[in-house]
Amino acid sequence: MKKLEQREWAFIDDIVYFIHNDDDFLNERKTLLSYIYQLIPNNFSVFHLADMSGEHLLAHPVVYVQGEENGASHEQIDAINRYIDEYEEEDFGKWIMLVGKRDVYREMDLIDDDEIRTTGYFNDTYAAFDVKYSMQVISAYDKKFLGAIVLGRSTEQGDFSDKELYMMELINRHLSLRLHHEFRKSRGAGSDSGAKLEDRIHGIAEQYSLTKRETEVVFKVVKEGMTNSEICESLCIADHTLNKHLINIYRKCDINSRVALIHKVIS
Repeated sequence: MKKLEQREWAFIDDIVYFIHNDDDFLNERKTLLSYIYQLIPNNFSVFHLADMSGEHLLAHPVVYVQGEENGASHEQIDAINRYIDEYEEEDFGKWIMLVGKRDVYREMDLIDDDEIRTTGYFNDTYAAFDVKYSMQVISAYDKKFLGAIVLGRSTEQGDFSDKELYMMELINRHLSLRLHHEFRKSRGAGSDSGAKLEDRIHGIAEQYSLTKRETEVVFKVVKEGMTNSEICESLCIADHTLNKHLINIYRKCDINSRVALIHKVIS
């Protein structure tokens, strides 16, 4: 456990109380972002909800820019919307959302500096807010993606620390639970996007002539985000049997890792 100061615990307590007790939480997401700013300073932050229509992964963004009296400019809002419309597919963290994994990570932990500079969202969306570094907060419950918060920092501010990631992990546990309750009230989120992912997996299985059991393994890896031990328990197979299935899947799909498998399905 990271050692936190008393003031940091107090901030976290206040944020958690707000998450669980605000009666109009989905419409007060900008207030949440302003509270997070006081705990973890940033250039800008955006809070997306999961897109229930299945057309995109993300929808209904709200943006908080500290020091801007009128909030984000029209140009900055347009840049956020262009990310959803044009750049969502090239986001290297997209697979985390698709498998419904709750996670908090620095983007630079997934992609190196040279590679991220080639992406459209870095040169357009991030540039609109003078952002180089980002922390991604993926909210999910019961393997269903529910929403995402992005915190951005400039070169001068530097990247986010392990301690700051830990504080957001604590907050995200409660945030994921509240979003789960909100989406359940509106008849559940993610069913359309889940069906879309299932279609992609079936398409991969047909394209590469996967067996029924190999297809089941792909579902466990990609859609449910299971570890090897969880897959073995779920399918009642031994570890060496699972490894044989994975080797066959990788060979047929011309890949060499779980991450490559996930990217092949979602790309």
